[in-house]
Amino acid sequence: MQKNILIAPSTEPCPIRKLGSYIKKLEDAGADWLHCDIMDGKFVPSRTYDELIFAIIRKSTMMPLDVHLMVSDPMRVVRSYAKYGANIITIHFECFDNKVRLINALQEIKQLGVSVGISIKPKTPIVLLDNILPYVDLVLVMSVEPGKSGQEFMKESLSRISHLNKKRSEFGYNFLIEVDGGVNEVNASIITVAGADVLVSGSTIYKSENIGKTIEALKGKNGYK
Repeated sequence: MQKNILIAPSTEPCPIRKLGSYIKKLEDAGADWLHCDIMDGKFVPSRTYDELIFAIIRKSTMMPLDVHLMVSDPMRVVRSYAKYGANIITIHFECFDNKVRLINALQEIKQLGVSVGISIKPKTPIVLLDNILPYVDLVLVMSVEPGKSGQEFMKESLSRISHLNKKRSEFGYNFLIEVDGGVNEVNASIITVAGADVLVSGSTIYKSENIGKTIEALKGKNGYK
């Protein structure tokens, strides 16, 4: 039986002024989650929006909101995003200087009543997450350098996804594997075969002339060429 792949269109690169109408199109097209890219201009060069805009987004949709915090000090803002209706809050491994502080942060987010995720940049060794996996509900594999939409998928990410999938099976973990960066109708199939459960799509969906068909394709109709 083919597993159910979740599609999480990103709020990036949609301009803030157009988010309301774009989110409505995504809902009508059958998107599963809304991936909210939060960038502070410090952890990554780009800047998007803050928790006040996020609160407006929450009021405009019933879709689960998947918050990806690409910010230098995520623990300063996690309570606000939880308060304003985040369903999932994902923080970056690279924001913490030791394992104890990271685990404490993950547990603190969990106590806010939301699911918790950990994200990792492409150049950070994936094995560094091995001891963190029991504490998370989701692992977000960045398959491009975070901070800019429209980049090409890094094929070396496939081995990183496979590593996580193997660990999940070996130890009976229940976390979801999410992939963000360069995901399109051509490579979606091989990404999910490697073990991904959730595909984040920015430019591919935003630029699509038929969002519904694009989402269907990402769910498994086209293969990698």
